[in-house]
Amino acid sequence: MEKVKVCMLGFGGIARSHLSAYRQLEAQGAPVQLVGICDIDESQFGKAQATNLGAGTGPDLSGINLYTEDEKMIAAEKPDVVDICLPSFLHEEYSVKMMRLGCNVLCEKPMSLDSDSCKRMIAASEETGKKLMIGQCLRFEPSYLYLKELVDSGRYGKVRHAFFDRLSALPLWGFEKWFQDTARSGGCVTDMHIHDVDMIRFLFGEPKEVSCVSTEDVTKWQVVNSRFDYGNGTMIFALGSWDEAKTTKFRFSFRVRFDEAQVFSDGKKVTVYPDEGEVFEAELESKNRMAEEILCLCKAVLGEAVSDRISAYEAAKTVALVEKLRDSADNNGQVISC
Repeated sequence: MEKVKVCMLGFGGIARSHLSAYRQLEAQGAPVQLVGICDIDESQFGKAQATNLGAGTGPDLSGINLYTEDEKMIAAEKPDVVDICLPSFLHEEYSVKMMRLGCNVLCEKPMSLDSDSCKRMIAASEETGKKLMIGQCLRFEPSYLYLKELVDSGRYGKVRHAFFDRLSALPLWGFEKWFQDTARSGGCVTDMHIHDVDMIRFLFGEPKEVSCVSTEDVTKWQVVNSRFDYGNGTMIFALGSWDEAKTTKFRFSFRVRFDEAQVFSDGKKVTVYPDEGEVFEAELESKNRMAEEILCLCKAVLGEAVSDRISAYEAAKTVALVEKLRDSADNNGQVISC
């Protein structure tokens, strides 16, 4: 079986989740092989990395070639795909560079910090003919895919209102404390809240108006409360926080009120509360969302149909909507048309 050769660029916190996904795919016999990892800090290769998902463990890098210079890795490994796990402010620079070196790119979210940067990334993809996918991994998460099926099918009627939240202590890890620098991370609204912004677009389409209020301490937009108005009586709200207590663990949830049921997820399971009938726990596929997004791109590289879920154009639209939320927050929650 032909396999897609992948190299990873950056080996901080999120890269450990990517590594686990590659190991899982390889064990399943999927057409993908992680052949190289590059990080400018060689000590990262032997270091456990703690994130808001909990304490890390030392990585198993057996069978993977390690580098501290990206161009040397590309020249030696000649990968089909480069998986970019660098800080957000480097996404445009290295995505464009890797595509111009002849590689398809999987870049972690956010696509970049502003729309102009996203446009340049898309232009580079069109110019080189290389695929560019952004890691909005919740588009592959079984709980959200179940919710999307309910929304699209109308099984319980229309959505009346919905609430999404994603909460974490301030990220204290990261190269040179980049998370804590708004100019390099974009704050919580751009780095973490963007997951829920993307899901709201994925589930419900484009809103008519948005507004957002925020607080700041270490970064701008550190705690954000966003409202999405669809002009048909449906109101969607999302809360993102980088200001939870240091001893708390990252958590997320959603609750969606349909005409005939309430659907709730605590981040581990999805429970359906029908207006009539018995409460039940939804049966979800057991899938690793990061493994699924990697596999989707690799299949596209091998010539299979490209899924809308990996469209860089979609990811750019999410960044543009985040910009509107930031503008609203900077103007005391001003309502902004979309």
